Amino acid sequence: MTATTGNTIETLLRQAVPQLCLLASGSNPGLREPLDALRQIALSDKVGTGLQAALEKVTQSAKNASAPGKKPHGQTQAAIDTAEGRLIRDVLKHLVVPPALEPLTADLERALGTPADEAGRRRLAEQLVHVVVEARGHTERRQAELQDFLKQTVGRLLQLETALNEASALTREGGAQALEASQVTEAQFLKLRTASTDLDDVDQLKDFIGDHLDHLQEHLSQQDNAGASRQRRLEQHLSQLSEQVAHLNSETVTLRSRLDVTTEEALRDPLTGAFNRLAYDRRAALEVARWASDGSALSMIVCDIDHFKRINDTFGHAAGDKVLKEVVRLLQEQLRSSDFVARYGGEEFVVLLNGANGDAALHIAEKLRRTIKAAPFRSRGERVAVTISCGVSTFSGDDTLETVFERTDAALYAAKTSGRDRCMQAECKVA
Repeated sequence: MTATTGNTIETLLRQAVPQLCLLASGSNPGLREPLDALRQIALSDKVGTGLQAALEKVTQSAKNASAPGKKPHGQTQAAIDTAEGRLIRDVLKHLVVPPALEPLTADLERALGTPADEAGRRRLAEQLVHVVVEARGHTERRQAELQDFLKQTVGRLLQLETALNEASALTREGGAQALEASQVTEAQFLKLRTASTDLDDVDQLKDFIGDHLDHLQEHLSQQDNAGASRQRRLEQHLSQLSEQVAHLNSETVTLRSRLDVTTEEALRDPLTGAFNRLAYDRRAALEVARWASDGSALSMIVCDIDHFKRINDTFGHAAGDKVLKEVVRLLQEQLRSSDFVARYGGEEFVVLLNGANGDAALHIAEKLRRTIKAAPFRSRGERVAVTISCGVSTFSGDDTLETVFERTDAALYAAKTSGRDRCMQAECKVA
């Protein structure tokens, strides 16, 4: 190559490199900085080591941008790893979702595990707002139903009070009239006795007795008619009272059933039917208080489904949901009625073992692990391998719920890092 040709090629390269740098930086923002440096060197009179170093920086930046597990600069992080994603997950954990919104909530949960661009994040936020608004509307409608019932109940109680007052008045009126009748009758008989001793003429005595007997008979007849009328009115009021009480009792039973259902919904995970985080917080507080007061054994198991994201990615989220439901069923089936299991979040579950010490808790955890590993999980006819890892810890000394959970969670992490599909027992805190 002649010197003239070399100079021509060098000139063309110096003209082309800046343009190529501009195009490349526009297509990949992560390479903008090293490409700008290369462009500046290409436009200057520098050659050799400076240009070579700039090219090496571009090459290294390109490798970093394309390396597995690396995200190019500017690409949105997976929502589950961001503060927004964690906030959304916390909101969903504590939200009482009506059954009609459960599919949308499941979609939100799944979306939190996949990368999202700005448009995807916006859609996620809009879906969350929709779920929150609808859940709030559901709660407000329930509260409105309760308020309406209470208003109706107050009205019926007022009616009952009025009817009772009228019945009492009738009773008092009947008592007063009966007393008056007794007094009138007694007075008539007193006159008769007096007349029978004072009057000597038999005809006068007959007339006197006849007049007073007629008067007494008329008075008794009036009392009978008034008493019958009062009795009819009293029976009518009592009948109304009976009907109102029966109606009020029926609506009270209905309200109690609604409140029981609402309370149960608030404490249950809508997907799996297991107790949720709120139920765990309440039950755990009670169990710890009982342990602190009587000193009986109390242990905790925190278990997590191994490679759950891989199950979702390989077999689909519907299969993942099915696995969650079946794991809950198996856990509940193997545990005693006095034990408690809750879906703590995602694919993580917490078990509280009342009366179980460290060795017994580890034995139970191993039984749960073996049961789930042996279960025939299938999706579309294909075997789905499902295992769990468990951390186990027992309350002792001056433990609190928080310290035991942290210790148990650390044991779970150790089980995960040691190869999964195993149970690790945390060392008990010495008093």
